[in-house]
Formats: sequence, C-alpha cells, structure tokens
Amino acid sequence: MAEILNKELIQNPRLWRLELRIERSILHVLLFNSIEDNSLIYRKIELDESQPSHLKALENAIYENPLLLSDFDRIDCVIDTNTFVVIPAEINDESLRQQILETSFPEFKGEMIVCELNNVGASILMGVESDVLRFLRRTFNNPRLHHHLAPLTQYFFHKSKLGNNAKMYAVLRKQHIDLFAFADRALKLANTFTYRDPLDAVYYILSCRKQLQMSPTNDELFITGSTTTRETITPILRKHLSFVMPVIFPSEMFKAGKEAMKAPFDLIVLPLCE
Repeated sequence: MAEILNKELIQNPRLWRLELRIERSILHVLLFNSIEDNSLIYRKIELDESQPSHLKALENAIYENPLLLSDFDRIDCVIDTNTFVVIPAEINDESLRQQILETSFPEFKGEMIVCELNNVGASILMGVESDVLRFLRRTFNNPRLHHHLAPLTQYFFHKSKLGNNAKMYAVLRKQHIDLFAFADRALKLANTFTYRDPLDAVYYILSCRKQLQMSPTNDELFITGSTTTRETITPILRKHLSFVMPVIFPSEMFKAGKEAMKAPFDLIVLPLCE
C-alpha cells in the first residue's frame, strides 16, 4: 500500500505543481517545486476495484490522500483512455469535432475534451466520462486535462526535429505501447496498442514502420518505458533496424528528483511541453 500523502509533507503548496495520471486501476501522483531541486515526490496508488464504480474508487483514492486537496500553483490531469481520435489542427469546427468523436465511438456518452498539440499541426479529441469530469472540476482548482498521448506527442515532435531522418518513438508500459512517428517535420503517427507478449510490441513497431515506409537502415527508433520489456525487444529490433536507441531521460526532470525515474514518461515530459 502506498504511503498516505498528508498535508504536512509540503510546507507551501502554492509553490508546487500537482500532476495526476488517471488509469482504470491506478492513480499516479507527481508533485514538484519548480524552483527547488530534488523536491519531486511520486506515488503509485492502486484503485480499489471492489468499489461499485471507477469514479468511486478514484474519489476514495484522492480523499484518502489529503495533500492532493491542497491549493497548488497548477494542477494537471493526464487521462489514459482509448476513447480518442487524432485529427489535423485544420479541423477546428467544434460541431465537426464532436461529430468525428461520436462517429468513431457511437456508444460513448461522456464529454469531449480537445487537446491542442501546439506547433505539431494536430489535435486529440478525447472522450471522458461526465461524472469523472464533474468530480475533477469540483475537487481541483482549474485542472488542465490532457490525453496521455498529448504531452508525449509534443515532446517527441520537438526532439524529432534534430537531424534529417524520420524518427519513431516507442513508450513501453504494462501491456501497452505508445508509438509516435515523425518525418519532414510533421506528425505521421500517434497511437496506443495493447500487447500481452513483448514480441507483439516488436510486431507493432515493425508493422507501423512498414506502413509508413520508414527505412530500416536510415530512419531512427528510440525506446523508453518498461525496462524488462525494453531489454527483451531491443536485441530483436536490432536484427531488423540499424538504429535502435534508448530515449535520453530529460535532465531537467532528473534534477527535480530521482523519484522521477519511477513515474510514467508522460508525466515526466508534461512540464517540458509548455
């Protein structure tokens, strides 16, 4: 069980940022003071799946950690959901965006959140359950909502502009892989795939590269996330691709605190995408 986050842990919350990553069974918490090195606090809180709903489990996890209810300088909520569509930024009509999301997920009855990917030329339309949204908005002061692919897309887009080769980035999580591809200073792919065996992750990487006509000799692949899976698939990928390298951990966030190494990568790069 994760250690309770009590209010005594932080002297002045107004100097701190709170980042939450909301999954179906886990709540990730990241707190840091942007003007104080080695201040970062990370917690992984298991949600009680015996509760009658995801909302109730989320409510309990937050109320049981009083520090989360403090008056922070900024609050960001990253939501991991498969209810999303990546669209060109040129599609900016609200009703058309709503129609695209509803057509893609006809059974979804929640609300649409638009994540604008600044300078990338794309937006993510995200569907979030209405009761979860109401809870977040009444519990936190002006929380900023993000699909989990949004900060990753922005961060990797910036990194992809170094050099002339096309680049793919893979973020490995438990049974999920987030894939991003960029070429000619444009986003070509941002998607999440589910896998059970690490070889499935290899398949998704190679299959997406083939569909995008990426060169196995010239175009680059960078990998981060689950150490175990990464160590398993990297030697296999190197049999097919000339350039397979780990993503360099952001030095700015390492300075914030070593616990950053344990946190999901989207929470780590979120402060770097503003």
